[in-house]
Amino acid sequence: MMQNLYEELRRYESAKDEVVQTSIKVSRLSKAVVYSVIRKDFAAAEKALRDMNEAAERLKALIKQWPMFYGSATTGLQEYVEATALYSFIKDGRLPSKEELGVDVYVYLMGLADMAGELGRTATEELIRKNVDTAKRLKEAVERLYLDLLSLEPRDYELRKKVDYVGSQANWMAEKLFYATTCRQEGGE
Repeated sequence: MMQNLYEELRRYESAKDEVVQTSIKVSRLSKAVVYSVIRKDFAAAEKALRDMNEAAERLKALIKQWPMFYGSATTGLQEYVEATALYSFIKDGRLPSKEELGVDVYVYLMGLADMAGELGRTATEELIRKNVDTAKRLKEAVERLYLDLLSLEPRDYELRKKVDYVGSQANWMAEKLFYATTCRQEGGE
């Protein structure tokens, strides 16, 4: 009997370790996608996206088999949503659905909310390149996301904090645009 318990415990611990490590891998790859998209290096973004998708599929399969480790997978899955949504939005002007991504509503909304910060960084890069119209469109997208998330009336504290974060990003982007359009120096100085 103890031998069976020992073996079962090792499988349990091994599965948990694999979920944690796979979640970390998805998070790491998501950052590569995000930074490549912001730099407009779509070839690098697409390579990282393929690797991230593969790791995310493995992570989803693991938590389907070991649902008790869902909590250890959520951060990686949120990062997966964030990176995939950012890529799709910047490249194709659309957000993938939660069904396309194969995640639950909570993970999906948390990932979309995190994307607001990356849209803010992208807008800053566009302002540096003097692409004010693109930065304005990104700010408007964040404002729409904020209003859409608010309309869902989230009660979960963590999700509510993320919605507030999206609102803060919209305000921050508006401030950057204000300075970029009204306070710029003339004459190349």
